[in-house]
Amino acid sequence: MTDDTSTGEPRIRADWLRSDPYPQLIAGRESFDGEARPVVDPSTGGHPASWLAATDAEVEAAIVAARSSFDAGVWRRMPGPRKAEVLEAVAAAIRADAPRLAALEAMDTGKAVSGALTNDVYEAANAFSYAAAICRTAHGDVRRSSFPPELLPGGGPDLLTLRLGEPAGVVVELLPWNGPLMTGSQRIASALAAGCSIVAKPPVDAVVTLVELGRLLTGAGLPAGVLNIVLGPGATVGERLITDPRIDLISLTGGTDTGRHVLAAAARNLTPVHLELGGKSPVVVFDDADLDQAVGWAMMAAFVNMGEVCVAGSRLLVQESVYERVVEAVAAAAASLPVGDALHPDTFIGPLINPRHADRVRGFVDRALAAGDAAAVGKPMLPDGLPQSYVAPTVLGRVRRGCEVEQEEVFGPVLAAMSFADEAEAVALANGTRYGLNGTVFTRDIERAFRFADALDCGEVNVNCHFAPDMNGGRGEPRRASGFARTGVDAYTRTKAVNVQVHSG
Repeated sequence: MTDDTSTGEPRIRADWLRSDPYPQLIAGRESFDGEARPVVDPSTGGHPASWLAATDAEVEAAIVAARSSFDAGVWRRMPGPRKAEVLEAVAAAIRADAPRLAALEAMDTGKAVSGALTNDVYEAANAFSYAAAICRTAHGDVRRSSFPPELLPGGGPDLLTLRLGEPAGVVVELLPWNGPLMTGSQRIASALAAGCSIVAKPPVDAVVTLVELGRLLTGAGLPAGVLNIVLGPGATVGERLITDPRIDLISLTGGTDTGRHVLAAAARNLTPVHLELGGKSPVVVFDDADLDQAVGWAMMAAFVNMGEVCVAGSRLLVQESVYERVVEAVAAAAASLPVGDALHPDTFIGPLINPRHADRVRGFVDRALAAGDAAAVGKPMLPDGLPQSYVAPTVLGRVRRGCEVEQEEVFGPVLAAMSFADEAEAVALANGTRYGLNGTVFTRDIERAFRFADALDCGEVNVNCHFAPDMNGGRGEPRRASGFARTGVDAYTRTKAVNVQVHSG
């Protein structure tokens, strides 16, 4: 186990890594047939464990197990209160194991362990508690026909239509590396609440906590075959899953280019697809806003989880009269963020997922500065001796409209700041990219807030805040290059209408 170089103490307890290698979960059992690949700790570059890439036979077995469990109805026909007991047991198990899961998430992704504990693990548990509540309260509705009976026999108020929510079927869940435990829990819990069976594929850069989640679900009594987890590259394992005709729904949380590929592959079988993809979300600050509040949120929106967040507020649009004050304050706040080992409790900025991605992020900054498309605000610096996977939190000011760093998703700790003169220009800038995931506006003018929310072409709008992670609040549906997807349990259900003629008298 890699030691903390300053104290000689283990960075993570040896008994917290409960598998080497990390296996597949298929039909309720762990499978160890594949080739071993290293788990990489981005904070150190070390290899604290390994995982197994699924063989073709293992992928086939996972699909068969999911299909068989769904068709047999072992989970989808289970009474809602019984399902709720399983899901609540998982929520309790996550809470009881929170320190270990947070540490594993930090070790595997570079996410700061403090944030993993207070946000990711909390939201993972909350997802299963919320799903349990849905299982207890799920219902359909009944409507009377409005068609005049004299025009069509069987019309009129004596014709009742029952609208019932049914599980979508066998779901392939393709999960991201930037928050695998939280996002995986939200997706898997919602699919289970709907009654689906699942084949989940974690990202190759972050497999550990999703395998651990599968173990918690198995231990809580989830029937064998309802959740199957297969590990491996998208080009092999993922491709098998998205082209298989036995799959009823594909759900991807990932990049826009990957989304295009999945959509094209799924079209061969007309398999429905949900895509939550990239973003270039604007944070818009008017001069009547509470500027201290806006600065705090803008910093958090841009740099939490090192900017590796699809809904990151990666564009800061500030009214010209307060532009310098706000941008300089955000840059100063960013410069004060503690940078270091993801497993250190004081760290806010950990490493990016791998050196390759860090190089990509640095490339955006270097090209913007070299082309004169932006100027660095302050002097973003890193402590000496950090590996190549670290990138300093960077604010780029006076960004030129239409340039690469203003238009493209960087997915790292880089904030592009621009000024605007009035509300009309702010709307044009905010809507001026191909993405439409979310947007934020800071203003004390409630009428302006509603006007701006209406004008933003995105699925979710925040007023005087940026993140609203509570699943009970719901999530908007992305637009344009950000994909298209319903959220929560609704994303994994389909509606069946049953028409019943009731004879009166």
